[in-house]
Amino acid sequence: MSNLQELDHLRIPFDDIKSATNNFSHQNFLGQGGFGRVYKGQLPSTDSSEPGTTVAVKRLDVKLGGQGEHEFLTEILMLASYKHDNLVSLIGFSEDSNEKVLVYRYEVNGSLDKHLASTDLTWAQRLRICLGAAQGLEYLHEGVGAGHRVLHRDIKSSNVLLDANWEAKISDFGLSKIGPTRQLLTFLVTNACGTFGYLDPLYLATGVLTKESDVYSFGVVLFEVLCGRPAMIVKHEDERRFLAHLVKLHQEKGTLHQIIIPNLLEQMKPYSLEAFSNIAFQCLNEDRKQRPTMGLVVKELEKALEHQLRTRTRLWGSVIGGWPFLFQLESNQKLRKITIGHDRWIHSLMFTVEDSDGLLHSSEQYGGLNDANNKGVEISKIFFEADEEIIGIAGTVGRRYGLELITTLSSVTNKRTYGPFGEKDYIRPRKKAQFSSSWDLGSFHGFYGRCGWYVEALGCYLKTNI
Repeated sequence: MSNLQELDHLRIPFDDIKSATNNFSHQNFLGQGGFGRVYKGQLPSTDSSEPGTTVAVKRLDVKLGGQGEHEFLTEILMLASYKHDNLVSLIGFSEDSNEKVLVYRYEVNGSLDKHLASTDLTWAQRLRICLGAAQGLEYLHEGVGAGHRVLHRDIKSSNVLLDANWEAKISDFGLSKIGPTRQLLTFLVTNACGTFGYLDPLYLATGVLTKESDVYSFGVVLFEVLCGRPAMIVKHEDERRFLAHLVKLHQEKGTLHQIIIPNLLEQMKPYSLEAFSNIAFQCLNEDRKQRPTMGLVVKELEKALEHQLRTRTRLWGSVIGGWPFLFQLESNQKLRKITIGHDRWIHSLMFTVEDSDGLLHSSEQYGGLNDANNKGVEISKIFFEADEEIIGIAGTVGRRYGLELITTLSSVTNKRTYGPFGEKDYIRPRKKAQFSSSWDLGSFHGFYGRCGWYVEALGCYLKTNI
């Protein structure tokens, strides 16, 4: 293949591959794919003092009678041209002795389809896997270079590999196509191919391939991860056969929870499930114009993960007075200022954040409903440095007219303590309850509480890394 001459640096002698796989022994066999069999192997290091490289070897089945040669060439050219943390790594290839072999970095945890039903894989881990795969697909659609994009054409859970850290790697580019981006609608007319259960119905019906066809397939993968089952189950002869059809039926009835893995339901934060399922359903939209870009899918999965990793400290103050409020930082935001209205009590709180573009955004004012008629309210402002993080809060809770109110408030950061704000001596000590909250697990991610004329309760949201 003359097209491979400039990739000679990736060639590996076939005898070296035979040796690495113990002559393609049964003990090294990993699985069977459309291209052929896959084996585990160990390539020696050029430095005798260094350990060798563990590899996965995909061997073209000679019984295919010449079929698969195009896919072989496509796979090599794609993976040699495009590099991303969430794409599988091609180490080399061989076409010696009438053999065609692809050699990849071995991913310890295998393919995603093998773990769909696992009760050991937490919801947070599943979200990270989906996010990584989405980032890899976003790169293919939008990041490979000016004027073109890669359409994968066979996105499915068995083509998502998992490394030792459960990081997702998209694999199997033999069916991929390169399409232009400098036109209103990027499409290619091809013979529909892929895997039943994942195929975009419009692509199957018309042969018109667009990037939205990959998005549809990815939506099916998202629901596989959520429901713990494959896209198609042959033994079922009812609506359970195709997962995409099944989830739409449950969406219409509002019963999606019935087909989610039970132990995942116990772990899920409501906002996390909502963000995840909403974007997954958008991917399956019958109108391809209504399907999201992979960039949007990435953003929504980031939100789902953020919601899942958020936890709360204890709520200090009243659990019944005023109205609940919630202020949470987005992933690209940094808290830069807290504005506090106070006199004998904490009247109001307002938060200002800076986004990744350096723009400032202020929240609504929480509390202080009567401050327009109360000229005794003092306004204090806390300004945080760029590398300053809140690591705790402290204060007191007192009672007025039978209501519990936050009477003083301090904010503790990794650099200093701000406050206390409020009239700490106004209420007699026996009428006040002191509180303090700090955390070792997680980082500050927002406030929640209750407010009306005053701030009646306050707690913190944290973002954990578990």
